[in-house]
Amino acid sequence: MATQTAVQLGGIEVSSEKAQSMTGMQSMASKMWAPWLIMGFMIVMVSLIIGAIVANTASDYFSFSKEVREAAVANSDIADKKAFIEATKAWLPTFKFLGLGMIMGGITFALATILGNLKTGGGRVQEAIGKGTMELKPPMTAKMFPMVMMMGMMVLMASFVIGIILAVISADYWNHSIAAELNTASAGSGLLSDLGTIKAIGLWLAPLKFVGIAMILSSIVLALATIVRVLRFQTVRIVDLVND
Repeated sequence: MATQTAVQLGGIEVSSEKAQSMTGMQSMASKMWAPWLIMGFMIVMVSLIIGAIVANTASDYFSFSKEVREAAVANSDIADKKAFIEATKAWLPTFKFLGLGMIMGGITFALATILGNLKTGGGRVQEAIGKGTMELKPPMTAKMFPMVMMMGMMVLMASFVIGIILAVISADYWNHSIAAELNTASAGSGLLSDLGTIKAIGLWLAPLKFVGIAMILSSIVLALATIVRVLRFQTVRIVDLVND
């Protein structure tokens, strides 16, 4: 294992070592960025298709008069349509955000791959010149951005799971006669309890999705900041080699 010695180069803290290679995270990122982008895009496209199906169902549902819709009994075709629409409204947004998160996670992995290539490429140039090899000591941004990205993805995955649970509750609630059961539910009944759960979870689930997206966007900013630091170091190192 190569030994490292901390030094200063143009005000930048670096370490000297004999071999330059990608870190484990960078190596993994080089293999993961394309699959994540593809899977994220597929999720977004599937969401579009599901949205079109729900739109068609909503068109059929609202073709009935208000009286007919509200009088529909549980498990009837009209009640099933309403339950399907409301359930999909609960989980589909979280699914779309998960897809967007994977696309942005793929971008973060791509930036990590760029960092790895800058590291190995810079090392090969220094080895070819034969005046010693140095690399930038990993800044805090380099250590933070993979963790922030994964935390954001965990938030989006949790949102998706909660969305599925909320969809089940919504489907069960709306698969009842609106006029005979939902509008006449008494205080403390299970139906009103389900409605309260649907409304309460829906209110905080929406901003939770944006928290996940914000974290992944922050990881992209941190990765870009790291790239700037690396490019600055390599510029200083090239000048140092030329003047040596």
